[in-house]
Amino acid sequence: MSNKPIICFDISKNERFQITDNYKMLHRKLKAHWTVEQSDVELNQERLMRTKIFVLAGPQDRFTEDEFEVLKEYVDQWGGSLLVLLGEGGEQEFNTNVNFFLEQYGIYINNDNVVRPHYYKNFHPKECIVGGGVVCEAMWRHLLKLDIEKVDYDFSDEKYKIHFQYPYGATLNVSEPANVLLTTGPVVYPFNRPLAGYYSNVKGGKILALGSGYIWHDKYLQDKTNDAMLEYVLQLLGSSEISYTHLDFNDVELNDNKHFTDLAFLADMPKACLVDTIGTEMPADFKQMFDMSLCSLSNRLLKDVIDTYEQLHVNYEPLKIIKPQFEIPLPPLQLATFPPIFSEPPAPPLELYDLDETFSPARSQLAHLTGQCLQAMQSKEPARRGLNLRELENYVKECARITAIVRDQQDLPAREILNIVARQITSYKPYAED
Repeated sequence: MSNKPIICFDISKNERFQITDNYKMLHRKLKAHWTVEQSDVELNQERLMRTKIFVLAGPQDRFTEDEFEVLKEYVDQWGGSLLVLLGEGGEQEFNTNVNFFLEQYGIYINNDNVVRPHYYKNFHPKECIVGGGVVCEAMWRHLLKLDIEKVDYDFSDEKYKIHFQYPYGATLNVSEPANVLLTTGPVVYPFNRPLAGYYSNVKGGKILALGSGYIWHDKYLQDKTNDAMLEYVLQLLGSSEISYTHLDFNDVELNDNKHFTDLAFLADMPKACLVDTIGTEMPADFKQMFDMSLCSLSNRLLKDVIDTYEQLHVNYEPLKIIKPQFEIPLPPLQLATFPPIFSEPPAPPLELYDLDETFSPARSQLAHLTGQCLQAMQSKEPARRGLNLRELENYVKECARITAIVRDQQDLPAREILNIVARQITSYKPYAED
């Protein structure tokens, strides 16, 4: 039997992140020092008592009260370690109730998103690169010793800031008795909001909640800092080597959690007023206060608008298209100092022409063509000697082309060519004798 400690991933709540799907690289790393298991049944004491770290990787179903009681005993009495991972949108997006359990320990995962307003390395704004977000002093000093990405601070009170990837995540609310390990820092929006909450008790029970389960996704675990943070979290939850004091959380700067309205949704669903809601309770989902019926467009008031111009003694002019003027980032044209030099055309390929055929007189060409036909007739069998109709027609056309009776572009049948020749012969009149 293996002496490795057991880390168990719960899959009974339709978890979004699983070691057989998008946590394959994480699974390979864990197998070196851990016995990795999965639990597809309802949470019970037998399963949790022999588990060192129990992972809820993005649950998408609700827990029962009995299951929460088992988790509470696991942390408070048995000294177990619980790792909770979620994602953007929080409970509302994942359709779970894990906050009901975490609130007892001062941790709450919000229903919001973390974005980076400016492009840096990743193209999607939700694939955030957090800089200066490691606020726990002991964790910061431990990560600095490793081979990770470190950037110099511009401030005199700090030396380095650590960059790590926090994709598609949410923020947290962290209060006593829990502490903040990671924040969004001064660059990622919302600024200086918790990303990871940590709780521990005297019996060794520990809870670590992260607002993003994608932080150790196969795509983002390749980052050296994310990999180093994974090793640190496993060491924090799986052993008693790391312990914190109140000095590690002295200089944590946190901003208030401010809520902003979904402006994109409000712009698509306009409504003049909210008179209907006076005297009634506000619904939990503010979207129910807006009219979802299809709006229509009409120009029935166009005549009244045009008449208003006359009443105000203002000339009515239809809208005109304003031609845009584009600034071309090119220097102005200048006259050439020297005239352009054009290359001479190449000489004609005379080797492709039959000079004798091209420059010989018409009589010679006729004799040559007639000789070819006679030679073709003699080479035939005695029974087939003579020109057939097609060969005779081609012979007449070629003779007409040579003697310039017809132009090269004309394609006349042989009967018409002979008709032209006959007319020329009949119209010929010899000179009268003196």
